[in-house]
Amino acid sequence: MKRKTTLGRIIGTLALPVAMYLIMMVLCYSNGKMYFGTWNMWRTLIVDIALSITCAMGIGLQFKCGRFDFSGGAIMLLTSIVAGNVALSMDNSVAAMVVLCIAGCVILSVLVAVFYVFGRVPVVITTIGFAMLYESVTCLIYGSRGINIVSNMTLRIFSTYPYALIPLALAIAIYAFYSYCTVSGKQAQLLANNQQAAVNIGIREKQNVIISYVFSGLIFGCATIIYMANGMHRAATTSMATVGELFSNILPVFIGLIVGVFCGDTIGTIVGSLTLCLMSYGLKAVFSDELGAAISTICMGVFILVINVIGSQGGNIVKLFRRKPKEEQGA
Repeated sequence: MKRKTTLGRIIGTLALPVAMYLIMMVLCYSNGKMYFGTWNMWRTLIVDIALSITCAMGIGLQFKCGRFDFSGGAIMLLTSIVAGNVALSMDNSVAAMVVLCIAGCVILSVLVAVFYVFGRVPVVITTIGFAMLYESVTCLIYGSRGINIVSNMTLRIFSTYPYALIPLALAIAIYAFYSYCTVSGKQAQLLANNQQAAVNIGIREKQNVIISYVFSGLIFGCATIIYMANGMHRAATTSMATVGELFSNILPVFIGLIVGVFCGDTIGTIVGSLTLCLMSYGLKAVFSDELGAAISTICMGVFILVINVIGSQGGNIVKLFRRKPKEEQGA
């Protein structure tokens, strides 16, 4: 019985990415894109997967606490501009870049948490306000030029394989440690389900918020290391410009919550990111980048809708199909 349960968990965990891989492989091969599935593809895709997973875990950590955080993208952009320019001024110091990426994201995240806790402003308003504030700062520093390290392979080291795996592994370790080894992480679900009841039984909400934002800041710092190394990032000249880019990575969080029934939300988020990155890569390989990205966005929306319907109504659907044969037999 135990072996069957373990096998069922493995199948439930791997079903989505394996199915997506096979679908995209057939689509690519039928259009003459025979490089799909090769080692060169995986070397390129691993960097995208690493960025998707780290961003998803940064968002997911707050999401599992019952909070939507819109400031993560602006935090990453502002930190990457500062860290990148300082690293350039220090003779392409990779160590300075890494330290500033992590420290900057933690400091900016904690500022959001402090204002939310002591300002008593709803978290959505707080995070949107800070997102706009941090975005405006990117236009005020370094002559609004952002950061450009396209030709600087020293600072771009974390956008290549296998170095992208270093911040990825660190982010996964931080997320898992917070979720399974800290009191704050274990209390997160109680606060998400019923905040007032959790406070009434003695959980310190303020302390929990500060600690959770420290950990999400650490994870966003790992994401920023990969994000900044991708090359060029301009200052945000329009309001909320960073929200859409970051929240495209919330989709793996939703998948992770569903797949997490079989493997836990940590591995579930990884599986979700892998699935969506495979779909995006396959569609962009067959179509142009712009058309592929548009189709990928549409497919992601439909995909998430179907997955959530199955996740929430799967039991009722199974009962419906089981009931029909009985009714036909009785007739």
